[in-house]
Amino acid sequence: MTDNTSDIKQTDDRFRQIVEAAPNAMVLVDKSGLIEMVNTQAEKIFGYNRADLLGQSIDCLLPERFRHHHPEHRASFFSDLQPRAMGIGRDLYGRRKDGSEFPVEVGLNPIETEDGIKVLSAITDISARKRMEERFRLVVEAAPNAMVMVDKSGLIEMVNTQAEKIFGYSRAELLGQTIDCLLPERFRHHHPQHRASFFSDLQPRAMGIGRDLYGRRKDGSEFPVEVGLNPIETEDGIKVLSAITDISARKRMEERFRLVVEAAPNAMVMVDKSGLIEMVNTQAEKIFGYSREELLGQSIDYLLPERFRHHHPQHRASFFSDLQPRAMGIGRDLYGRRKDGSEFPVEVGLNPIETEDGIKVLSAITDISARVKASEKLAEHHDELERSNKELATFAYVASHDLKSPLRGIFQISQWIEEDLSNGNAASIPSHMDLLRGRLLRMEHLLDDLLAYSRAGRLEGGISQIDLGVLAQNIFEMQTPPDGFKLTIADDLPIFTTLATPLEQVLRNLFTNAIKHHDCLTGNIHLGWQIKNKDYYEFSVSDDGPGIPSAYHNRVFVMFQTLRPRDEVEGSGMGLALVKKIVETYGGRTSIVSDGKRGTSIHFTWPIKIDGKVSIANNAQAKL
Repeated sequence: MTDNTSDIKQTDDRFRQIVEAAPNAMVLVDKSGLIEMVNTQAEKIFGYNRADLLGQSIDCLLPERFRHHHPEHRASFFSDLQPRAMGIGRDLYGRRKDGSEFPVEVGLNPIETEDGIKVLSAITDISARKRMEERFRLVVEAAPNAMVMVDKSGLIEMVNTQAEKIFGYSRAELLGQTIDCLLPERFRHHHPQHRASFFSDLQPRAMGIGRDLYGRRKDGSEFPVEVGLNPIETEDGIKVLSAITDISARKRMEERFRLVVEAAPNAMVMVDKSGLIEMVNTQAEKIFGYSREELLGQSIDYLLPERFRHHHPQHRASFFSDLQPRAMGIGRDLYGRRKDGSEFPVEVGLNPIETEDGIKVLSAITDISARVKASEKLAEHHDELERSNKELATFAYVASHDLKSPLRGIFQISQWIEEDLSNGNAASIPSHMDLLRGRLLRMEHLLDDLLAYSRAGRLEGGISQIDLGVLAQNIFEMQTPPDGFKLTIADDLPIFTTLATPLEQVLRNLFTNAIKHHDCLTGNIHLGWQIKNKDYYEFSVSDDGPGIPSAYHNRVFVMFQTLRPRDEVEGSGMGLALVKKIVETYGGRTSIVSDGKRGTSIHFTWPIKIDGKVSIANNAQAKL
């Protein structure tokens, strides 16, 4: 008996040591609820010393409102002796010696002793946790968006006021319900799968990235939402706190923005920081020739000519480093590239746009092809005006010199005739009259040449197809050249569609000029040609007459300029000036090739197409 008593005492001592060392309050009571053992933690959290508690009813540690039902709960425990947590589903409180209350968690364990079954209560002061939970609840409640906390099975355990507002349910209607009640029917089928995926990888995330999400109100109406998921570790396991934002207003703004962009009269392209296209409008599709589907997700470089792509990332980085609206490429020509590879001049305005996904760039792209053509046309008119002004200045010079010269001669001859009549010298009058008629005829030629020059370059006649070889031969024969002169024509002169009348004027004047200024009774004139480039033919009229020194190559194209005295050669000196004006009117150029000793070749270019009519060069194409 002595050894058995000793063993029991050792066991009892060991049990007491374990209870004493426990981190929470430990209270041992008998079936009637009398306290038989407490540890130091129990003294601390309840404020009693051990002597005050031993032999007292456990009710002294309970608030008054719980004491009435406590014997019933104790009897229930003794009728089913299993370890359990006391008060599951409801808040429990302890009462200190000073009467203050504090929240507790209680674990009950049956202990078999020599005196019968006892109950060991493990009591934890959860005031700190409750304060944290309250702070958490306050934070959730104060959140500007709807907050809904669910467990692993999807049951709602917490909602805030914003959730009540945007979904139209009261808190009581939501707590304990499945989260699916807040989803449209079409999303419910897959939701358990998405929830399981989240619990398999517990990381904060945005739900439904890359697709539209909708919530469902109590009245059945739907609205667009954004959802952020966060795992929350609680005493009852992992929960999911969903932050739900009603983005109806933002969606409306985005739709208005999209409509404004769509209605813009110029191309609108929005790209992200890496240069990927996120939005285009109909005008962008039209001017670049791509469909919307072909552009979205592609690099903006698709719309740039190859030669600009290398530096574009640098320009884009520069814009993002200083986010200000600006015109792109000030001081330099910009071009866009269509789907078919063709290029066109553009103006680009850049604007930074702040979105949920960060800063984007909205580019307003204007096709300025028509404006550039108008500017080029204006420049051509300006050049034409300058040329006309020079011609007017030259005409003024001619009017004061060349036209006055025959008038002075006529005046002088009239004086001679008058003197002959007064002196009775009638015999010389006929010769003087011949001189007078010569001066008048020369005056008439000058006026005719001036009239022809003033009309040069006007669209005379219609556009027709000509065989240049046949045309040139006919023009030459109509000049009734002296018997010793002949025209040779290059093989395969083109047959093409052009304005025949001005081209006839050019060839007639060149043939006449070659014959008129030849110093022999016989001569050879040759009409040659080549394709200058894709837009122009180059023709040449060459003779074997006197050469023209290089110092005079430009002078011969000026009105009324001749290299020989007018008494030695018939003509006004207007032929080559007329040729130059006609050729330049149609965008061509004139030039002279001569060594200054023998032979002269007048070259001029003539457009392959005029007024949008494309010339048809038969065998000329073979020479390309």
